[in-house]
Amino acid sequence: MKSNSEISQRYAKALYELSLESKSLKNIEKDVLNLKSLITKNSNLNELIKSHVISRENKAKVIEKILKKLKSHSLIVKFMGTIALNGRMNFIEDIIDQFLNKLSIERGEIKAELTTALPISNEINNTLIKEVKKLTKSEKIELKTNVDKSLIGGLVLQVGSTMIDSSIKTKLNSLKMTMKGV
Repeated sequence: MKSNSEISQRYAKALYELSLESKSLKNIEKDVLNLKSLITKNSNLNELIKSHVISRENKAKVIEKILKKLKSHSLIVKFMGTIALNGRMNFIEDIIDQFLNKLSIERGEIKAELTTALPISNEINNTLIKEVKKLTKSEKIELKTNVDKSLIGGLVLQVGSTMIDSSIKTKLNSLKMTMKGV
């Protein structure tokens, strides 16, 4: 049996390839972002997607109607209808994320996430982006910043699958574990 991730990746890859073939990648990306935003903001749509009571056919009709109303590309309308008919609506958010991730990879974009105890200045943000560009040898860095007061101080930087954690919280936890072992 295939895992949810494999299923989502397969659909995302199919959407990406269909978008390339039809030379409508930018339009599909825009439509996918709009749909993702709508799913996030609209609890009724979210309930419809996750419902086990509503038939696949009705889900397909509703999602197609919504996408047509949003003036989405016909490819995305048909694709999302197919997802609904195949009973894969519960994977839709993951499929969208996988599709957007594939776009980023193909464009050579690198996503980084910075978490600090306090908000950082634009100057520090720009310096950090420059350093990540040097390390990754990529010109396209998307840095997402978060504030987590529980870190106390320092920072946690994640670039791809690599994480650098120099937070006070982690250092204190490490010290605590060392002292328990003594």
